[in-house]
Amino acid sequence: MNMLSVVMNIISALLSTYMILIIIRIFLTWFKGNTQSKAVTLLKAIVDPYLDIFRKIEWLRVGAMDFSPIVAMIILGLFVQITSTIAQQGTFTAIDLVLYLVISLWSFVSFILDILVIMIVVRLISKLISNKSHQIWFIVDNILNKVMSKILGIFTSKPVPFKMALIICGASLFALRMGLYYGIGFLMAFLNNL
Repeated sequence: MNMLSVVMNIISALLSTYMILIIIRIFLTWFKGNTQSKAVTLLKAIVDPYLDIFRKIEWLRVGAMDFSPIVAMIILGLFVQITSTIAQQGTFTAIDLVLYLVISLWSFVSFILDILVIMIVVRLISKLISNKSHQIWFIVDNILNKVMSKILGIFTSKPVPFKMALIICGASLFALRMGLYYGIGFLMAFLNNL
């Protein structure tokens, strides 16, 4: 094992450890409790400067949903892949970079599409079961209405009943996700054969 491989293994291990710290930090934001302990304060001091870079990007926030930690993790994961590849192969080619960029971008896009499709399906089921409104549905509808207005704008300029809008948008997003899945698979196979 040469010196470059050793250094890249160490960097990869440090980046992987940092990713674990970010995951712990994200989980801690979900729970109320002692956020002033020394351990939590130290964790914030280590992780938050990196996460803050992505929190400043406004388009990563849609309503109450904040996708900045996901993007931060994807970029960090990209660097883990690069350092791991260099450690194992001793080199890193432009094709490797393109492959990892495509994989990283696809991870983010597929995650967003999956979340939106799940939200639409859950919302449609809730509408079919009951028309009662609840605060959670107001939040979900606020997020979905932005997406649905863009999708429906492709098909029609006329008003569409909410249930039908959910069906059209859910089917459209699912079709888009599956099309991208097969398209990315084809692209990956093509790049791997170069």
